[in-house]
Amino acid sequence: MRKLKISSLLLGLFTAVAFTSCDEGGNPDAGGTATEDFAGDWHIVGLDPVDGTPAFGGDYYLWSTYNASSNDENFWIDDHDTFFELKAKAQANISALTFESEPNTLELYLGGTVTIVNGKILKNAGTSFGGHQVDSIYFECEFDWDPGNFYKFGGHKRTGFLEDEL
Repeated sequence: MRKLKISSLLLGLFTAVAFTSCDEGGNPDAGGTATEDFAGDWHIVGLDPVDGTPAFGGDYYLWSTYNASSNDENFWIDDHDTFFELKAKAQANISALTFESEPNTLELYLGGTVTIVNGKILKNAGTSFGGHQVDSIYFECEFDWDPGNFYKFGGHKRTGFLEDEL
């Protein structure tokens, strides 16, 4: 009899906890970040400074842009320590979909500085490798190891579809 009471009590307690512990409460929509229109993975290539055609062998690399922990207009541009070894913060003009960095912003992979200018996101202006309409990105960088020269970069947003992967 005593075992039955303890078992019933434990079963009741377990049932109560199971049905109340999963209650989300409030608004389950987590929302977005301040720079969500800038965030994502991108297939980016270096561009010839004169005619804008792919340069440096024409290879595309996977870059990422993501919000800073401050959740304001700051976001990171990151090539994952490949190609130009660039990881630096830029500031977005959210309404205009443009961005730039402060002059001589710290570049985290090489420890030098970079200045990012003329950055822009163009909604639905790019075409993925598989032919899908996607956002495009463009920006220019001046690195401390080559002052006075601005390297141009452009590309399109990654879809995640198999036909769009390199």
